[in-house]
Amino acid sequence: MKFTQKNNLELGDTLVPDLFILNNMKSLQGNEIKIYLCILYLLKTDAEVDSDTIIKELNISEAELKNGLEVLSTEGIVEKTTKGYTLLDLKEAEINKSYSPKFENKPKRQQQVIDERRKRCVDSISESFFNGVMTLSWYTDIGNLFNSYGFSEDVMIALFQYCKERNALNRKYLFAVAETWSNGNVKSFEDLEVFLESYEKYNKVKTKIAKSLGFGRNLTKFEEEYVKKWLEDFNYDYEMIEEGLKRSTATSNPSIKYIDAIISNWHSKGYKTVEDIASADKPQETMEKMSTKKVIADTKKKSFQNYSQREYDSSEDFYDDI
Repeated sequence: MKFTQKNNLELGDTLVPDLFILNNMKSLQGNEIKIYLCILYLLKTDAEVDSDTIIKELNISEAELKNGLEVLSTEGIVEKTTKGYTLLDLKEAEINKSYSPKFENKPKRQQQVIDERRKRCVDSISESFFNGVMTLSWYTDIGNLFNSYGFSEDVMIALFQYCKERNALNRKYLFAVAETWSNGNVKSFEDLEVFLESYEKYNKVKTKIAKSLGFGRNLTKFEEEYVKKWLEDFNYDYEMIEEGLKRSTATSNPSIKYIDAIISNWHSKGYKTVEDIASADKPQETMEKMSTKKVIADTKKKSFQNYSQREYDSSEDFYDDI
């Protein structure tokens, strides 16, 4: 049993893409516009439309239809096939044009694989972070990110996730994060995992240093460069840096530069751990103790030598006194 609905009146709507109005309509003639609108209308209910139906609906000749379709094909509105013509999705074409990177030196097949992979990535970002209605400008931005930084698709999705988790999914913050990741040599997801682990450690160390020195503020970019040097160039952990912070208490107003002088001196001497520093300090402590003992001994000796011994005229006088 089948059910059908009969409608004598056509009261529906035929949707015309804004992109057609903005990009194509001004360069088309009347017949070409009528053909496009007629095709849109007829395809609402049928999967295929034959040329005779269009000719009848518009009251045009077969030659006029053929010429109109050729112009629409040149405009990128329809595509000629072996069986006829296919109506193209103008929005999809614009999206692909906006974000698809151009790699002229890559083989065609390799480029097709890259484009397809990145298209799936962009679709995933649109669905996951914009409820499937991402604006065209975001497509352009993603294309620029791919071109500028060479991120893998996994890293691109992680970039949007990172910003969303921090309630900062905006272009300024997203591009700033992308620049930071790129400076950390991030290309693949494996690179990103290593970088984020190191970056988290770096941020924790910065916070501890600022708190230990009582700054009440974040470190400046200039001060951060010293911290990077200690962690990355010297490969010191926070325990070594903390030892430097402790020794900076010798000055009333310790600065990062003062602490750097201490830590850089340890590095130049080949110290790698706090135990190395402690071992190096022992001979100095021993010398100081020995020096202190010597001073005490010299003081006692001088005191004994300065003692005035009692003199007697003769032994007989001594016994007479008794």
